[in-house]
Order: sequence, then structure tokens, then C-alpha cells
Amino acid sequence: MSKTLDQLSQIIAKSSIALEDQNDLLLVLPALPEEALLKLIEIFQKDPKMIEEFNDNFKAKVNILINGRDRWEKLIAQEEEMLKQEEDDLYKTSDNY
Repeated sequence: MSKTLDQLSQIIAKSSIALEDQNDLLLVLPALPEEALLKLIEIFQKDPKMIEEFNDNFKAKVNILINGRDRWEKLIAQEEEMLKQEEDDLYKTSDNY
């Protein structure tokens, strides 16, 4: 295991997600480019709660691959709405400075 994957594995192991979910993530993460892994380390260290969100998103996408396109479209719409909300919150926060 590369040093980066080992570091990411240690961070995920400290999270509150189920051991089975941790193992599932650690099976898939090696397929990502090193740059993406480093970014995940940065994000997860900054906000450990993001591990849960990343895991939930991953599981939703796997479920969609198994269960069909309608769910995919619904998930994409939800993600777009979530990103819009985060962007709105970011602008509101920056307006306060």
C-alpha cells in the first residue's frame, strides 16, 4: 500500500462509519489518482464529518448502478441542489466580512 493510501486508510479507520463501509472504500480508493487521494486526505483532516458524507455518496452511487437510471437522475438532482445550497451559504458567509 502506498504511503498516501496508508495515511488515508488510517484517517478512515478513525471515522465513525461501519467497518464494512471502511473496507468497501479502501477497495475502491486505490483506483483514484494520487492527486485525488491527497485531496481527500486534506478534506478529511480538515472536516472528519466529510468521511461520512463521502461514504454515503459512494454507497448511493453503487446502489444506483445496481438498481437503475431513475435513481441516478434523482441523485444528481439532489447533488446539484446540495452544491447550490453550499454555494449560497458560502456567499452569505463572505458577505458578512
